[in-house]
Amino acid sequence: MKSEMWLLFVFIVTVSAHSQHDHHDNHQDHLVNVSVYYESLCPDSRKFFTQQLYPSLRNLSSYVNLTLVPYGKSTSTFDITDWQFQCHHGEIECYGNKIQACALKLIDKGENSQNLAFNEVAVGYINCLMDRADKTAQVVFPTKDCALVNPVSNVQDIENCANHTDASNYLSIMGKLTDAVQKPLKSVPTIVFNDEFKQEDNELAQTNFVQALCQYIKGEKPTECSKANAITFSITLVIISILFNFN
Repeated sequence: MKSEMWLLFVFIVTVSAHSQHDHHDNHQDHLVNVSVYYESLCPDSRKFFTQQLYPSLRNLSSYVNLTLVPYGKSTSTFDITDWQFQCHHGEIECYGNKIQACALKLIDKGENSQNLAFNEVAVGYINCLMDRADKTAQVVFPTKDCALVNPVSNVQDIENCANHTDASNYLSIMGKLTDAVQKPLKSVPTIVFNDEFKQEDNELAQTNFVQALCQYIKGEKPTECSKANAITFSITLVIISILFNFN
């Protein structure tokens, strides 16, 4: 039994070594498409955004082509002149989704930040809204406070947009994007890599976004990927140690 466990240990070391060094493809092709389908008041969405996605972008931003889709399990119907929405966590969440849809459209005219495949200010602004949203407060979504933190110079335009038919049109587009993935969406948030939904990726991303992302990075991988692999490898060693001692 011990000899079999030793062979397993050698195999794991070998696989780990290859994963660290066998990645010298074209570095220009390293961007990973990441789409996040979520809701402005969903507890799991807020947890993923503030504890997994946004912290990871600090060191991995140049590897991510990010698309944010604030809609989730909402439904929509067109009523004569405007869209009507029913949202998972009530009417106030519909408003929060509209604020975020407007922010994505209006901050820096929706253009990506320099050398990035997403708008860094818009993502930071939305992270703040997700972090500070409070259903018990008089102002549920602190748009102005978050604009000071990031900074966003056109917060009044975002607020005006959220109360205008423009927001409904933007949100209806978010609904079409969401329906194209799953109709109805089974879980919120839903995270999709390279435009192909995989349940195992979705589940992994919500507990270890870095590891989920690193699976798809081509070419030279960043050091964060090695750290994620090292954590997994350490857990494996602990399991092997327990098995050795048990036998």
